[in-house]
Amino acid sequence: MEEAYLTIGPVSYRLRAELPIRFHETCSNFSHTDPEGLQPYVVDCTIRLAQKPTQLEGKLVRQTPSRAIFQNGDLEQRVNLFEGMPVGLYKELDERTVEVEIHDEGQQEIVISTFFLELLALERHLLRQNALVLHSSFIQYEGKSILFSAPSGTGKSTQAGLWQKYEGVEIINGDRSIIHWNGERFMNEGLPFCGSSNIHLNRQMPLGAIVFIEQWPENIAEPMKPGDAASKLYGEMSVNNWHTPSVLKSFDLIEKITQSVPMVHLKCNMEQDAVETLKHYLHEKAGY
Repeated sequence: MEEAYLTIGPVSYRLRAELPIRFHETCSNFSHTDPEGLQPYVVDCTIRLAQKPTQLEGKLVRQTPSRAIFQNGDLEQRVNLFEGMPVGLYKELDERTVEVEIHDEGQQEIVISTFFLELLALERHLLRQNALVLHSSFIQYEGKSILFSAPSGTGKSTQAGLWQKYEGVEIINGDRSIIHWNGERFMNEGLPFCGSSNIHLNRQMPLGAIVFIEQWPENIAEPMKPGDAASKLYGEMSVNNWHTPSVLKSFDLIEKITQSVPMVHLKCNMEQDAVETLKHYLHEKAGY
C-alpha cells in the first residue's frame, strides 16, 4: 500500500492508498516522505475508491449545498457533494483514525489537492491542538507575523501587497492563516488553502499582530476593545458551530488571543501612508 505524509501546522496526516499518491502543487509544500517529520498529533487516513458511498450513520447536524455532516456520538462522518451528488466521504473510526472514500472514476492515482483536503476535517483536528484558522492575509515582518483580516472584498490582500511593495515583506498566505497556541505563545503557520491568491507558503513564526481593516479616506490605526476584537475574530474563524464543545473551546482560544497580541483597527486607503500609519502604531504604541 502506498504511504505519504502531509503536515499542516500542528497536525500531520499519514495517508495510505492502494494507488500511487501525488501531491498537487497547492499541497506539495506541506508534503514529505520522511516519517520523522510527523508532528506528535498524527491522523491515520486510509483512502479508498468506491462506486457507492458507505452507508451513513448518526444524526445530520449540518447541511450545505456542498457538504453534509453527521454526528455519531463523538465521531463524525462528512459527505462532500457536487451538484447534489456525493463525491467523497470522511468517516472517523476513532479520534485519530479515519477513512476517506472518493468516487471511483477509473483514476490511476490519488491526487492530494485542496479539493481533497476538504474531506479531511482539518479545522476539527487543529482545534484539538489549540489551533484555529483565520480568514486573513498573512505577512512576515521583522521575524513575526501581521495578519490582515476583514470580510472578502474589503482589501486585506491589498494591504498585504502594499507592505510587500514598500517594506519588502514576504506574503506567506493571501487568504488564510493558522493561529496556534503552543503552550507558551501564539504562533502563525501557513496552510495550503489560499483563496485566489495562489500564495501558500509553509512557514511558522510568532504571531505579532492582528489587524482588522476598514476602507477609509484617511489612515488611522487604533486599539480594539477586547469584546469587539473577539466578535470580529469569531466572525472570520473557521468554527464548527454545530458542535457545542468546539464552539466553547474556540471562544476560549479567541479570548486568549485578544489578551495576548495587539488587536488593531486600521481605517485605511490604498496608499503608502497606510503602511506607515500601521508601522508607527505597532512600534510606538503596541510594542511590536
